Parts: sequence; structure tokens; C-alpha cells
Amino acid sequence: MNTQVKIKSIKLETLTIGNKVLKVLEDSGNALTVQGVFDHALYLLGSNDELIKVIRNRDFMSPTSILVEGAEGAGFKPAEIKEGTKVIYKGKALLAQDRVFTINLENASRFEHAGNLDHASLLSIDEINLNLRILRDIIYTAPSREGLVPLLENVEKHGPLEVFVKEQKPTMSEKARPYIDQLMWGIFGGDTRAVTKNAEAIMGLGPGLTPSCDDFLAGLMMSLNTAGASIFRSEPETVQFFKKISSDISGLVKDKTTIYSQSFLHEASIGEGPKNAIDLILSIVAMSPEQVAEHSKRLISVGATSGADISIGIYYGIRFLTSRIELRELNEFE
Repeated sequence: MNTQVKIKSIKLETLTIGNKVLKVLEDSGNALTVQGVFDHALYLLGSNDELIKVIRNRDFMSPTSILVEGAEGAGFKPAEIKEGTKVIYKGKALLAQDRVFTINLENASRFEHAGNLDHASLLSIDEINLNLRILRDIIYTAPSREGLVPLLENVEKHGPLEVFVKEQKPTMSEKARPYIDQLMWGIFGGDTRAVTKNAEAIMGLGPGLTPSCDDFLAGLMMSLNTAGASIFRSEPETVQFFKKISSDISGLVKDKTTIYSQSFLHEASIGEGPKNAIDLILSIVAMSPEQVAEHSKRLISVGATSGADISIGIYYGIRFLTSRIELRELNEFE
């Protein structure tokens, strides 16, 4: 009697493929494995620890993602795909061991990173600051306080005096606060050592598949390397500084955090990341308050804490950019 259980094969059609995916596949050949299976994504590990993310939600699209057909939000876990499953890149398809799943890449459109805005598209500093206030108010609506939302609330809502005078609960956000403060002062003062020292101190800190402080760092780097590169286009040394500190932060990730965060931080260090985060950054510096509100809500809804923590990093990054211009203009009138 044959008691062997037949494995159901899942066939997935690719709608969109990130512009960097094929390079990872070509470099990896037959050395791909399933790294993780989650409701929102299926991760494939290639050579050099590079991750490809298979997703069903277009908002999460990035240069290293594969968007497959299916109802957005439908999970991968029910498919019973196992971690460690070998995957072969063959022609126009990805074939899993025992054919537990196949991913057809043949008819996919190409996803390109949005790139930087031209100067004419940018809003005034006052308009950008208005958009930032909208983002801040929407961050406060995030249901969870397990991530970094209390960090922003305490500074913005209660003011520094109350923060110092009142006894603070030993939360993750309070543990991260002094390092984030010193990190931002390091960026403001052009002190690369202070930036990397304090980024290293919080890397891997917090809940989540990508821990809260990693999400913050990713949002910060994405904003500096997209909005910053656009706003300071005429100051190449400033743009280069943003690239330098981002590269230094990305260089710290080995053995400091999860492999998922490592991949996320590497992308963020060159101004790339999930579509919903990049869309939010671009909307803040170039779009209407209504569009900012829409993009903010979409990002905040991601995960228990990730969307809010990325948004806080974006808020800190763009507020730094506008404050730098404000202080420079103030000094010109002294």
C-alpha cells in the first residue's frame, strides 16, 4: 500500500519583478533556498546573503521583490512551504524542490526605483513642514505603543521638561532615546563617528521581524538619500555625506540584527525600499497634504509596529533637512 503523501504544487504568476531581482538570480543560480515563509511574504536567500521577497501586495514592491498574482493580503503560510527548500532558477521560472511551488517570471513587467525629484518639483520649506505635521498626527494614530511611537509623542506632545522631570517607564523607546538623539546630533554636526556609534547601539533593538530601531534607521536613510539628495542637489558634498553615513550604518549589520533587517537596511542605505515608504517620502516633499495623508495611512498600517517606526525615521530625516535650511536662512539675516 502506497502511503506517500502527494505534495500539492502551487503555481504563481509574476506580475512585476524588481529591477535587481534577475541579477541576484543569475548570481545565485541553483544556490537559492527558502529563508522564511510569512503571511505577507516568501523570502528566497541567494548567494552573498541577498534576499528576494515574493509578495502579493504592490505596496511592498521594491527593486528586490517579485509581485505575484493573487488577492492582496493573501498569506503564504497556508501553502505549507518549508524553510530550507531548495529553489532553482531555470530560464523564465523559479522551481522549488519537489515542485512544491513554481514562479513563472516570463510575462512580468519591470519595477524601477522612483529616483530623485528635480528641484522644480519640490515644495517650499513651509509646505514640507505642513506635510510633516500631517505625517506626525497620523503616526499618533498607530494602535501599538510597543515600538517608537512613544519617543515621538514624548518629545512632541509633552515637551522636554516633562520628559526629564517625570519618571520614565523602562520602555524600548526610552532605551533608544539617548542614542537616537546623539545620532541626530551627529548628522547635524557632520560627525560620522557619532552617527555610526549610536546607530550600532540601537541596531536590532525592539520588536518585529525587522526590529523597531532598524525600521527607524531605514526610514531615516531612505529620506536622506531621496528627499535629501533632491533638496540638496546643488550641494554635492552634503549629498555625499548622506551616502557616507548610510553606507557606514549598512556596514554594521552583520550579526547585529535579523537577516531580514540586514537586507532592508542595505536597500535603505542607497535610498531604496518598499514602494509605500518611498511614496510617502516623495509625497511629503512634492505633493498635497491630502496625498501625504493617504500615503501616511498606508504605511502606518504595515505590521504591528514596522510602518509607524519607518514613518518616524522618515519624519526625523525630513525634519532634519528642513531645519538645516531654516537655520541657514536665519543665519543669513543675523
